[in-house]
Amino acid sequence: MRNDILRNGAVGAALLACLVAAPADAADKKAIGMVFKVLNNAFTPPLQQGCAQAAKDFNVDCIFVGPTEYNEAQEAQMVQDMIQRGVDGLAVSAANPKAMARMLKQAKDKGIPVVMFDSDVLPEDAGVRLTFIGTDNYQFGSELAKKVIETKKSGGTVCIQSGAAASLNLNDRVQGIRDTLAGAPKDKPVQRLTGQNGWTEPNGCPVYDNDDIRLAAQQVADVLTANPKLDAFIAVGGWAQYAPQAYKQAIDLQKARADSKDLVISFGDNFAPQMPLLKAGYSHFNIGQRPYEMAYTAVKSLVDVFNGKTIPPSIVTGVEICTPDTADTCGKAGK
Repeated sequence: MRNDILRNGAVGAALLACLVAAPADAADKKAIGMVFKVLNNAFTPPLQQGCAQAAKDFNVDCIFVGPTEYNEAQEAQMVQDMIQRGVDGLAVSAANPKAMARMLKQAKDKGIPVVMFDSDVLPEDAGVRLTFIGTDNYQFGSELAKKVIETKKSGGTVCIQSGAAASLNLNDRVQGIRDTLAGAPKDKPVQRLTGQNGWTEPNGCPVYDNDDIRLAAQQVADVLTANPKLDAFIAVGGWAQYAPQAYKQAIDLQKARADSKDLVISFGDNFAPQMPLLKAGYSHFNIGQRPYEMAYTAVKSLVDVFNGKTIPPSIVTGVEICTPDTADTCGKAGK
């Protein structure tokens, strides 16, 4: 699966780049650079599709690029390359929000409008961009936690899996999980679950996989081995499930407990590799995002800016909650 994602990402990026290299239909055709955190990700193909379709619908070029493997410095360099190239607009998903904000200040100084999608800059740096398009990440984490609470009302031990520790969007999801399990208000965030509302994070958790699919699957195995009585595993993204066989082997360590819901598994994302796992009981809930809509809306928003329109400071694209009963159809809308 990992190679398929990588290959699809690389081919898609090349095809979209070719659109820019080809003669434009008109001399004033606008060019939009769309920079994602990592191509080796199931998010990439629907983002590329949204980029390509919006380019067609709005008669612009959409140049989709990103590091093949997670690399914050390389992503920042790609943004700088776009700025030097003189694109008319930028849509960016920030791997490292603070470092990216410094880079996007250059775009602002050159008069290049910027929209963020999927992963925003920090609130204090919001002035470098016009809007954020994507999931309400705190609410996303909250939804992951609510599904666990529905099944495990009395609390217990929970391990959270995330991607890169510096990713603002993922940190917001983790915070949403903690606050919801703890029963804490958003304005009084819980730094770590140490018994609040009956929930505790064991030693060694959370785990961070840095968007590495194989590492993510191994972490699931390691966590379940180290915590044979774990009550809940919550992943804020689908990394481990993108390696289905390795993930199944990890869950098989405690499959009987998962079947009885002594162990509840709540996963982020609802891409094609994940739905058979959900249907077979290797997770109990998958909560998906809408990457196609993120990319399409990012292009549309920049076109609106080109046309002198004002865009809202944030555009929420929503989530989709999947269960084993809906696994056959979930995640297939909007592609």
